Amino acid sequence: MKNAAVMLLAGCLTGCNPSLTAPSDVIPSGTHQSPLTAVAGSGRGGVSVTPKSIPEQFMAVDISVLVSNARPNTRYFVQRAPEAGRDLQSDGVCQRAAGVTPWSANDPPAPSFLTFPLGSGTATLTTGADGVGNLNFEFRAPTIPPGTRFDVMFRLVDNETAPASELRSGCFTVLVK
Repeated sequence: MKNAAVMLLAGCLTGCNPSLTAPSDVIPSGTHQSPLTAVAGSGRGGVSVTPKSIPEQFMAVDISVLVSNARPNTRYFVQRAPEAGRDLQSDGVCQRAAGVTPWSANDPPAPSFLTFPLGSGTATLTTGADGVGNLNFEFRAPTIPPGTRFDVMFRLVDNETAPASELRSGCFTVLVK
């Protein structure tokens, strides 16, 4: 999936992990929200996804990410593990993020997480000396039509192949407008 015709996340409609909590002051406002918690390293935060209708009739969303208490002066890659296009795509479990069937069954297996492509680069968030950072961007996926439901999980990592710091959301089910 090299182009922006990939997929995304929307709201915490089903399958959310109630143990993932963050104060509302670190979750950006928007239609659908989820906390981000540290899996490795430090930090907390939130992600917000706001689906929108567009004349072209495919998925378009505004995404906001906010972190605090994370590693200072660190660039984080914004990634997602979308499950559109395979069995169990909207069961609320996020098998792709876990690397299990049906995502591990293909030859070769699909990568668990994908970094968001943006223009000529990728979606990254850089924290300041205080460990705070934010990012707002639009993501469009021309291959995902309105009415599609799929699960997804977000994560922020300081390295795409061997992260020392990782913040992760719960599993979300998206309904494309």
